[in-house]
Amino acid sequence: MEETQGSFLRVWFLGYTQPLRVGEALRDKPAPYWGLAAQLLRAMMDALLVYLPMSLMGRVPDTSSALSFIPTESYYAVSVGMAPLFILGQWLLLSAVMHVALRLLGQQSDLDQILNITGMAALVVGSVLVVWDWIWIALGWQSDMVLGISHLVIDTWGIVIMVAGLRSLLGVPVRLGVVLSLIWLALGIPLAMIFMRSPV
Repeated sequence: MEETQGSFLRVWFLGYTQPLRVGEALRDKPAPYWGLAAQLLRAMMDALLVYLPMSLMGRVPDTSSALSFIPTESYYAVSVGMAPLFILGQWLLLSAVMHVALRLLGQQSDLDQILNITGMAALVVGSVLVVWDWIWIALGWQSDMVLGISHLVIDTWGIVIMVAGLRSLLGVPVRLGVVLSLIWLALGIPLAMIFMRSPV
């Protein structure tokens, strides 16, 4: 058990030191279970380290709720429970879209491996975003739009991990991996705009 935990941490931190090798490191790891563990950890970070403190501090999102059954004033409190469900659902949906796209293009695909690499990429980037959000809050910066743009810049790190991982695990050409990763972002952003709210 301890060996498995240590191995998981090594792969996670490999995403910061050698992001091109994350996919290779996941080759013999249980799929999709490591991806699920990574995504659950990332989701709980968002819920407990971002939305819970925002709720306890009495903060209210600048952007109104897009969901009529959730008052804007309660959005951070509700997000403590809703954010993990949304993050997991989005991960499953977008990974399935990537799998179907690869099969339709006649490429080799394995949904379990896709879930592993996308889950780990999300954890590597997501944990950085939690720290970045708190730096943003501590400095008193208020623009949720600029914060969102900065998130997209940091997300390129995740794209590198996914593209290299897809190539290493499934032999997906780099250009196709880039296109699939950009489609991932293009589909994920509108969903996030509906369900999620910036912490500033």
